[in-house]
Amino acid sequence: MAEVMTSSSQPQRLIAIGDLHGQRDMLRRLLNVVQPTTADQLVFLGDYIDRGPDSCGLLSYLIALQQRFPTTVFLRGNHDQMLLDALVEVGVRHDVRLRDICSRYRDDIGSFSDVDIFYSNGGRATLASYETTKLSDIPQEHVTFLENTRLWWSCDPFLFVHAGLQPGSPIEKQSIFTLLWARNLPPSNDGTIQVVGHSPTPNNWPTFEDGRYAMDTGAGHHRLLSACDVLTQQVWQVS
Repeated sequence: MAEVMTSSSQPQRLIAIGDLHGQRDMLRRLLNVVQPTTADQLVFLGDYIDRGPDSCGLLSYLIALQQRFPTTVFLRGNHDQMLLDALVEVGVRHDVRLRDICSRYRDDIGSFSDVDIFYSNGGRATLASYETTKLSDIPQEHVTFLENTRLWWSCDPFLFVHAGLQPGSPIEKQSIFTLLWARNLPPSNDGTIQVVGHSPTPNNWPTFEDGRYAMDTGAGHHRLLSACDVLTQQVWQVS
């Protein structure tokens, strides 16, 4: 579903950015504060679309950002996967869907279609940002960007993933459902530090635990968008 890659060289700053959910203006203001350079490594933790006001503008902004900083890592979130699956269902894409490979996901969604799941999780706001009601109107450039997102990325001792990991199982054997959807799993206890989004933190600030840093501070719920240099735990935020 997505290329995976690791990095062994340490950048000047290793900056993780939490779930964006269509908040283009918040991201623009956040990066104006962070002022990334080519000596830094940016890692976006997924969930670029849904809920917020400008998923269309945000994806265009990220594509332009990738041209400025080609090493930027874009992880896939569950909301991004929901759109990709819905596009398969309506015939725009040809690929396996999460329901085709994950029995846990099939059990959770029951009889709901992928289009229904996309709509019920903020997808209508995404389509509104494109000024359309048709999934087929989403530009191919944006679809390709989401298709090229990664399921995980590592820079020792950090392992970046959207949702979480099952303890005791190597990353290569983790279920995609776990990587995109899991909640309430324990932090790593093997020296690895997970850097995750997906579950909004309770106090509008990243959570730093032994074995896990949580970076979703609720931008998708009209709260705060956060970036963090995980090497130093320096945090930048905008509302």
